[in-house]
Amino acid sequence: MIQQKLINLRKKTGLTQEQMAKSIAMEQTTYSRKELGKSSITNDEWLRIAKALNTSVEDLKQNNDDNLTDDNFLDALHDVKIPRILLDTVLKYNAKLEEENKALKEELSKRNGV
Repeated sequence: MIQQKLINLRKKTGLTQEQMAKSIAMEQTTYSRKELGKSSITNDEWLRIAKALNTSVEDLKQNNDDNLTDDNFLDALHDVKIPRILLDTVLKYNAKLEEENKALKEELSKRNGV
């Protein structure tokens, strides 16, 4: 969730994406893609971003469980594209696992005399 941390720190600092991009010598669209995790961030860019946000690269990259709320997790997933065939396969597999789980619970109940 480093991307969400970048967004939060940038906003907390009062910078727009355009201002942030300008301060690290980058186009706003390029910075936006990096902030959203669509493009990777080089070591040099990490250093410039940390300096602009008045923090260290280590602090930026540190994973805080506080940022891993369900809302942030779902926000991060809104741009994920999964091929339909893969999604269908996962859904079928999940349904099969649920059936097997139900059957095992019934068998366990019978063995325990419930």
